[in-house]
Amino acid sequence: MANEIQHNRDLQDFAYLMKHEWNDRARQDAKWFINTLRLQQTEEEFDQTGAFEVHRLVMVDLPLLTGRRDPKTLHVLEIGCGAGRMTKHLATVFGEVTGVDVSGEMIRQARERLAALGNAQCYETSGVDFSMLADESFDLILSAYVFQHVPSAAVIRSNLDDGWRVLKTGGVFRFQVNAITAFNFEELEKDTWTGADFPEAELRRFAVEKNAQLISLVGAETQYCWTTIRKRKVWDKLENCPTIPEIIAFGRADDFIIKAIPASGERAHLGLIVSGLKLEDADANSVFVEINGQRCLPQYVGPAGQKGFDDPAMNLAQINQQLPVGLSAGEAEVRVVTATGEATAPIKVGFYKPQPVIPKIVNVRNQHDEEAVCLKRGRDSEIRLFVEGLDLTADAGNVRVKIGQVIFKPSRIEPVPANAAHLVSAMLPANLEIGEQEIRLYFGNLESAGWPIAIK
Repeated sequence: MANEIQHNRDLQDFAYLMKHEWNDRARQDAKWFINTLRLQQTEEEFDQTGAFEVHRLVMVDLPLLTGRRDPKTLHVLEIGCGAGRMTKHLATVFGEVTGVDVSGEMIRQARERLAALGNAQCYETSGVDFSMLADESFDLILSAYVFQHVPSAAVIRSNLDDGWRVLKTGGVFRFQVNAITAFNFEELEKDTWTGADFPEAELRRFAVEKNAQLISLVGAETQYCWTTIRKRKVWDKLENCPTIPEIIAFGRADDFIIKAIPASGERAHLGLIVSGLKLEDADANSVFVEINGQRCLPQYVGPAGQKGFDDPAMNLAQINQQLPVGLSAGEAEVRVVTATGEATAPIKVGFYKPQPVIPKIVNVRNQHDEEAVCLKRGRDSEIRLFVEGLDLTADAGNVRVKIGQVIFKPSRIEPVPANAAHLVSAMLPANLEIGEQEIRLYFGNLESAGWPIAIK
């Protein structure tokens, strides 16, 4: 009992901190803290990024997220709606949208932005639950770029638990967390900006505990780990599956026309089309992919989305498998195995060692004025590089920045989906030479071309 009381007090302390600090950020520059691309963004710029995210996170998967129902008949909850950047665009797609946020100031701004819409409403939450919302009242729940700023895994779990409570049976919950477990990240002090991690193992355990159908879990070990789960109507065991599963097609997960698959890198994902699986039950926790005998948990198990296999009447499943680290190039034996031991006949798949991608700096910005004209030395000066050619393995252990002859370590690296690039941030060393310089980036032993800058 005492432990439970202390646990609740800890949650409330974190909630108070989040509410206080996010209210301050909303008053300073809500647009920048929601979308950290440029200070003092115009309403049009801010609005465009919201439309982009709704398209990328919702519209491309609309049949999956809605169960092929008319979106205009559905009620959507957006957890962490901020100032309504995405809420506005969700309201043009769905029949009703409810946004919630821990910050009362964010909610005030969101209500102003959404005032002309008759199907969107926003509420301030406690930060740990959604007590103002009724059980099983939403068809779809979405949370983007929110839990990555929560300083406690227990608070994240509390929000996930209560989100599950308000989700309708048969509904879908898609959310993003920071799933980095690297030692250098674990060492960082967690606050309301650099939030706690919530790793893949915890996400899979959450799905098991809730008897959720884990449709996809993409981006493990990254800041942008996306999980999509469905609230099952009943518990149907795999032994009720009427037929033995069979692999009927394969290819690179993003394009099945391509049969040769890189053994490493961003495109190292194998896609399989499988018959004989019960789509209402099979998921990424109960189906395995074996590659040369190595059993792996897939990132996606759900309806087939590949052209030619996407007719619902065909009842085909698609399985996407990120290739395990260290997989050798060459031909491998692949099969699918269910939790009850049923297995497909093995197939042969060819993997090759990809050519290295040279990183490319596409923009350099100053922390304060967001311009690359001149950079200031010193511990309080941060440089931001937008870089193409990095992949999910990029971190502070294998990336370095070089200005002149000075090489230094970045403070953080994060994907920027809207720009198809990575943001590399670093504090400028005080011992840099003043004047015209050239900045380069190293990813392992790969070196970018130089980018001209001035140091003052």
